[in-house]
Amino acid sequence: MSSIVIDYEELHRLAKVWLSAARSLAGQALSVAALAAEPAVVANAVFDPLGAARLERSIMASVAAPRGLAALAAKLERDSLRLEAVVAKEQLVDDFPMRQVETIAGWLATAPIRLSWSPSQTLRAGHHDVVDLGNAALGYLSPLTEPLLAVLAPSPMFRAGVLARRPVSVDPVFGLPLRGVGAIAPEGPGYVSVSSFRPSWSGTAPNSLATVMHRVADLEHAPDASLAIERVVGVDGVARYIVELPGMRHMGAAPDPQDLTGAISAVAFPSTAYTRCVAKGLDAARVPPGADVMLVGHSEGGIVAMDLAGDSAFNGRRVNVTHVVVAGSPVSSKRVAAASATKVFSVENVNDIVTHLDAVDSAGSADSAGSAGSVNAAGSAGETPARLTYQFSADRHDIVGTHDPDRYAERIERLADSPNPLYRQFEAGARPYLSGTTTTSVFKLADRPPT
Repeated sequence: MSSIVIDYEELHRLAKVWLSAARSLAGQALSVAALAAEPAVVANAVFDPLGAARLERSIMASVAAPRGLAALAAKLERDSLRLEAVVAKEQLVDDFPMRQVETIAGWLATAPIRLSWSPSQTLRAGHHDVVDLGNAALGYLSPLTEPLLAVLAPSPMFRAGVLARRPVSVDPVFGLPLRGVGAIAPEGPGYVSVSSFRPSWSGTAPNSLATVMHRVADLEHAPDASLAIERVVGVDGVARYIVELPGMRHMGAAPDPQDLTGAISAVAFPSTAYTRCVAKGLDAARVPPGADVMLVGHSEGGIVAMDLAGDSAFNGRRVNVTHVVVAGSPVSSKRVAAASATKVFSVENVNDIVTHLDAVDSAGSADSAGSAGSVNAAGSAGETPARLTYQFSADRHDIVGTHDPDRYAERIERLADSPNPLYRQFEAGARPYLSGTTTTSVFKLADRPPT
């Protein structure tokens, strides 16, 4: 028996297309109605009042008649809102972590009997089931992170920042400045050394943006905190460079920048041990000043990529950052350097809690020019060539699995045949980085030089 697969992202996109069309029709209706007051029409009324009256009735009928422009715009907007409501309802039902809830219910039903003969094993199983449910619930509720924080965060300063769509600067509980993390776990100057890790893809051109993201995923499994710099010489003889930036490796503090304190610092500060490691890696790889560079990062690596792209001393002086590709990164409020022509493509799984940690929803967030830059599914109103954000929904009911960089790479693979002209434009602009003679350098990262 064949099954029917419902693409919720495509339905969301369709609803937004309808809403955009409704607003366009409403604008046209106002423009048509304004024709009735045109000077030529008013002047004609003096010499041919009956003709002018007929013209005005025709104009108003095209706007206000039961099947006129205004009615059509209202119907399209109503249908758009209905479709969004239906999709939201179905998605909430489909994504609900029913298996985990049923497991907890089963444990509660059998616990009185099981506790009598194996209390420790029963309690361990119950603890595992509760953690499993909490893990699944976090992904399920992630799309609602921003409104929930705006209402439930204990810190009034944090709530005010969420409502104002300001970059997060304080913690949500006590309202303490995130910059205080530097006092708790001060960062070092950043240090790089040549890594002994040799990935299987070393020395080969990546051939697609998805392949580059898979390489970032490989680096996250390297023995040590690492980044890679790939020198690609195309058929035009020009050397271009891809900098691959993995995400956080440690949930606590560690002697390298890819730890929890490093990730918090990357959110709060434009310059961190990680960004300094990137600059030192470029020097060690002998990347010439002004060279064209594409930054590709996942999670914390994506934040660092945007920090570097926003630093005018780095982007525009040390190198020319032409493209940034980030996945699973909370970068909605981060901007590229004002004088740069850097193009940004961000991929976000709305069920990935990490993408919401900046407490700013990407939908409608402004780029450096102040215009919206969001692409829902195959595309929607508000996208710009300078910054595109592709949002999708894939709840694996597991925090780590939902955030996995390989899953993001697979999603980028599915965009290879995207009809969205702006994505195709971004991909075409990045193509010179994806083929040619390639040399790969991998560097091991540390907060400080070895003593």
